[in-house]
Amino acid sequence: MSSNKYTRRDFLKTTAVTGAAAFSSIQIMAPRKAHAARDQKLVYWHLPAFTPLADEAIETQFHEFVKQAGLKDGEAAFVKVSNKDLTTRLAAALETGTPPDVVRLYESSVQLYRSQGHLMDVSDLVEKMKSEDGGLFDASLLAVSHEGKYYGLPFALNPWPMHARIDVLEKNGLEYPRTWDEFVETSLKIQKPPFYAFGMDLGLTADASDNIMQVCWCYGGYSFDDKGQPAFNNEGNIKGFEFINEMYSKHKIIPRGVVGNGETSWNNKAYQSKQVAFINNPTSVYAYLAGNDQDLMKKTGLFGVPAGPAGAVNQIDTWSLGVFKQAAEPELARGLAAYFMEPKRYNEVITKTNGRFVPVYSDLFNDEWWTSRPEFKEFINIAKTGVPVSYKSPPSAVSGEILTTHLVPEALQQVLVNGVDAATAIGEAHEKIVAIHGRLG
Repeated sequence: MSSNKYTRRDFLKTTAVTGAAAFSSIQIMAPRKAHAARDQKLVYWHLPAFTPLADEAIETQFHEFVKQAGLKDGEAAFVKVSNKDLTTRLAAALETGTPPDVVRLYESSVQLYRSQGHLMDVSDLVEKMKSEDGGLFDASLLAVSHEGKYYGLPFALNPWPMHARIDVLEKNGLEYPRTWDEFVETSLKIQKPPFYAFGMDLGLTADASDNIMQVCWCYGGYSFDDKGQPAFNNEGNIKGFEFINEMYSKHKIIPRGVVGNGETSWNNKAYQSKQVAFINNPTSVYAYLAGNDQDLMKKTGLFGVPAGPAGAVNQIDTWSLGVFKQAAEPELARGLAAYFMEPKRYNEVITKTNGRFVPVYSDLFNDEWWTSRPEFKEFINIAKTGVPVSYKSPPSAVSGEILTTHLVPEALQQVLVNGVDAATAIGEAHEKIVAIHGRLG
């Protein structure tokens, strides 16, 4: 990818300093009174990128942009915000009309804030990204699109591979199982409690929804039809619930304590502390091992999920840069987002996340960082073929509420804990989804 595609001249064309034609379609909103309380013309909220090197690169790029935009000291703010605090802080900021100008958002959050009228239409900036060599992965565009327009700049793909202890498999003369039936057989051969096979998240967490649906998809399940209508009550989801119940209750390859767990990072910690052989998780785990436990990292393989009757369907989610309409200087906010996403500059950040995030630009997988690491071969395929948790439809405000209210794991717990049959639990969950859709859809 050419390194001179985005020059300083391009920069000046895409910032508020010049009032460039590239942003002529944007309605410049009068600053709210709340903006008088802040001195900054540009405020960026930074969520951790999971490695110090990536965080440092993003902060350096922010200050480079600020300098090139001609802002004075005190006119721009780089604010560090933790992932767990983002939703609460953002809700409070929106209530007072003082959200950040730019922040990284999860896919369902993009659709939620878009539906509430808070996010700018950044279609022109996304079209520029699409025109780069190789273009953008389709999954990343689904996450930010609505009725032919884009309301966020895709920032990173987040595939959910199966992390597997290849040393444990080799010790037992086994290979990674390619079907869910083989997965159970393999698990029973390798586990010796308190060392369990599968660190599946089954608590009331967002990760549990993801883990559960990954199994259901492989049995033909889905949450919405391809028109975005609720369709949770289907045979595939029932079969998926039944199979998970077999793994948990009959075969006992999943630790029983996970059902009462409310900590999203439980499965991360279980794998990192060598308590389980398999987890289905984004590569925050692998990135952690790269920096903290090289020995375990070398014993870890990244694979697609095993196949069920409907094949192997893998998950992917997308993080994007949202630009808020309440920005005091809209062109500055848009300019910063575009600056971050220039391919060469962006690649510097992505490769420093140690595989925690993967690029939205397909050609960046040709970078030596990826080609020199054969363990990412299947991982890259997930990035190309994965589906969002809202499958068969794009992410939406409805799917976002389903995720945040833990409706799916709550339904499964009825089966695992209370002995409710899977069809009944699925039917009741479907009615709740229909109600959410009636309110938000």
